[in-house]
Amino acid sequence: MAGVEAAIDWLARRSRSTQLILVGVVALLLGYQAIRLAGRDPGSELAYVGGALFLLGQLVGFTGLALLAYRLLTE
Repeated sequence: MAGVEAAIDWLARRSRSTQLILVGVVALLLGYQAIRLAGRDPGSELAYVGGALFLLGQLVGFTGLALLAYRLLTE
């Protein structure tokens, strides 16, 4: 449990844009793996969940990048 607490403390010290980028990348990778695990079955619910995670990861990641760009351009 000490490793998890250290990871949470490390993430808490990061800026909001960095947190968004990291969470977006994790969601994107989880979604990609879920899509791959679902295979070629068009009715697989796992593929739909993976696709939703993938899109959510992209949205959150790009939001983090936009926030980072805004902060850099306004300083």
